Amino acid sequence: MELNSAEIATANEAEKLQTPIRILFATATGNSEVLAEETAEVLGEKGWPVNLSGTDEFNPAELNCTKTLLLLISTDMDGYPPVMADDLYEFLDKKETADLGHLNFSVLALGDSYYPDFCQAGKDFCRMVEESGAHRLMERVDCDIAFWDDFDNWLDDIQQKLIEIEQKH
Repeated sequence: MELNSAEIATANEAEKLQTPIRILFATATGNSEVLAEETAEVLGEKGWPVNLSGTDEFNPAELNCTKTLLLLISTDMDGYPPVMADDLYEFLDKKETADLGHLNFSVLALGDSYYPDFCQAGKDFCRMVEESGAHRLMERVDCDIAFWDDFDNWLDDIQQKLIEIEQKH
């Protein structure tokens, strides 16, 4: 039985609904949360189901059943992630973390280039997720204090990658 284009479009929409995109933020000042909310709103308006939360409200074991992860994370002046990300950091830093080969991810890192450890938390999380077997949707984006242009470009690129993934399936 061959499907017509309307049936294929309907099947694609149904697949979107079955696989929510997990959007996590870790923030000290609120910037990562604002950008995560904007990400959720834009992707939701485009028809992708999303699940938005702070890293402090997220059970890291859920990564084992997550297909797409977008992590928006800030870095403090000493290069550390926000306290709210401690549990996720500890989970990923363990060498016995489950294989995340099923996971596609992207990291948007926020920081201040005045400090020597600019966006270090984002770099660390990106490395740990990738070392667990996950696949980058695209290169990590490091944002300085004037982050809106970098964020807008990242979000545009994420949408394009999600469309490409849908077209492959």
